[in-house]
Amino acid sequence: MSNLPDFLVIGAARAGTTALYSYLSQHPQVFMPKTKEPNFFAFEGETLACEGPGADFINNSVTRIADYHALFAAAPPGTIRGEASPLYLYAPEAPARIRKRLPQARMIAILRNPVEQAFSHFLYATKERIEPEPDFTAALVLEEERLAAGWQPLFGYSRFPRYAEQLGRFFALFPREQFLIRSYEEFQADPATVLSDIFTFIGADPGFAPDMSRKPNAGGVPKNTLFQDFLMKPNPVTKAIGYVVPKERRLRIRDRLAQLNLKRDDTMPDKARAILQQRLEGDIRQLETLLGRAFSAWLA
Repeated sequence: MSNLPDFLVIGAARAGTTALYSYLSQHPQVFMPKTKEPNFFAFEGETLACEGPGADFINNSVTRIADYHALFAAAPPGTIRGEASPLYLYAPEAPARIRKRLPQARMIAILRNPVEQAFSHFLYATKERIEPEPDFTAALVLEEERLAAGWQPLFGYSRFPRYAEQLGRFFALFPREQFLIRSYEEFQADPATVLSDIFTFIGADPGFAPDMSRKPNAGGVPKNTLFQDFLMKPNPVTKAIGYVVPKERRLRIRDRLAQLNLKRDDTMPDKARAILQQRLEGDIRQLETLLGRAFSAWLA
């Protein structure tokens, strides 16, 4: 009997997928592997040699089917298996690979205003200390140069949230009923209802109420960059702590300290917003046609 997943959270990045992974993991009928974002279907069979800052995120992806199977080996019999890898929506090869391995899989996508998503990606990379450019407008100008140099997809800030193009690849291979698509705005405004819809969609008890008190994975500009470097980059002190403090607890403490070190008044530069709206307007209009709903607020 296969122990591959029954459902996938395919994206979008910076649209609440870390929170959704946490809530799904709490459901007693659902099994989510401890490794979030294995990225298997984005890079199956590939030899990874990503360059640039934060390349380890890509280079440490699961690429062998045996290793992917192993992620679900601990799933109790009868549980609904799933995983969350937002790169699946972005990666051109992912839909065909998913169809080959999981033709019946249910897929969940949370879509965030792509202009805001791009800026959130920048703030996340800034918080993680992998974005060397402090100015978002300059980072947008550098996009193509960075991607051509083999930097990870995160740095394609305006390429990542092209949802019509990306969903079109999936819809060409799968029937629409295998997808549940909600907006990030809906998820933020009424998470309980969206979660109930998701639980119903994957065949789990829709009445389960997970603990939603923790808001993980926020981004932002550090108040003190040296302290943020200490928290986020390998160093002898954090390495020594790693020997005595369990990883999960250590990361919770690190993320809490990192959040306390973030500024709260980050605003997207007007010039950057104009660049993003120009680059993304066509895809947003196509998405309206593809999904049959209005997204004009995303261009306001």
